[in-house]
Amino acid sequence: MLLLKDGIIRIRDKLSSHFKIRVAEPNIEEEDAKAMYQAVKENRLSSGKYVEEFENEFAKYVGVKEAIAVNSGTAAIHLPLESLNLNAGEVITTSFTFAATSNVIVLQNMKPVFVDIEPETYNIDPKKIEAAITTKTKAIMPIHYGGQCAEMDEINEIASKHNLHVIEDAAPALGGIYKNRKAGTLSKISGFSFFPDKSITTGEGGMVTTNDSDLAEKCRILRKNGASKRYYHDYIGWNFRMPDPNAALGKSQLKRIEKIIKLKNEKADYYKEKLQNIDDVVPPLVKNYNRHTFMLYSILTKNNSQRQKIITELNKKGIETRINFPPVHLQPVYAKRFNFKVDSLPVTEDIANRILGLPIFIKMTNEQQDIITESIKRSIGN
Repeated sequence: MLLLKDGIIRIRDKLSSHFKIRVAEPNIEEEDAKAMYQAVKENRLSSGKYVEEFENEFAKYVGVKEAIAVNSGTAAIHLPLESLNLNAGEVITTSFTFAATSNVIVLQNMKPVFVDIEPETYNIDPKKIEAAITTKTKAIMPIHYGGQCAEMDEINEIASKHNLHVIEDAAPALGGIYKNRKAGTLSKISGFSFFPDKSITTGEGGMVTTNDSDLAEKCRILRKNGASKRYYHDYIGWNFRMPDPNAALGKSQLKRIEKIIKLKNEKADYYKEKLQNIDDVVPPLVKNYNRHTFMLYSILTKNNSQRQKIITELNKKGIETRINFPPVHLQPVYAKRFNFKVDSLPVTEDIANRILGLPIFIKMTNEQQDIITESIKRSIGN
């Protein structure tokens, strides 16, 4: 069993050898390795009892009736579209996120319609949604940027007014809270990711959450090639099943989720204290009714030139950074396919030109954060 954990650590260290401080690190503890080993020892390699247990515990934590485990965060937002029979028309979403959100829309033969973002939170701006609604609009898919929930009350009100579905892309926001309600409960159906940089990880994996038992059952059928029982197929589906060892890891990690979020917020608070006296660097804004999960810690620089100076200085110190995210509407495949243009989303494009993700993970030390913030200060001449 120790060999399993040692192997995980060696792979992680090999991948991170270029950087002394990674932008994110999964928190793998001894009990996680034991949990995975136990599943393997029991020859539970496909989807079975550990998946069911993980689903039940996850649903209880989030506060929903149903949770459906899948093999990626992408699958967790793809299944909701298909379960709602959305396969033509338009879906309103944000360009300021990982392309998976838009990719699943396109794979459903639909068009993503991008709305600009709030300049403070980088979430979709609800005040700009109604202008984007047409007779072809079928749904709104907000994502909780970096782990802070979007303005879901306003979004749901708009959706109700226009008879639209809302699908919550909660990929980075497990444990996030919006006005005393948890992410994953803020729309009819939601999807989470368990990629290694998220609050908890299953290696690869995701979870769909809903209070609608019919939607949940359809998702369960769709994730196993559309079969309600072996060799009898009700739909054209996919193999989106999560293996038991991954679910065992998720179960183990879920026990620590509140501790993880608490520690991430402590790291964020320390950054804010150290960054507040650095000119032209803006730390993340957290609305007072939100609990942020800080899957990302994104600062806003004065301009692209300043950002590049910071990246260069941090890279010299062996510190990894991220640009989260290059806008989807300007990605070559999207620009070509849908004729999206530069300057069509001015806030998104401005933020994307200046934003920078700093390292944040729960075993990060204050000393490491001091090195990062002092390097930022030095790079811009403060």
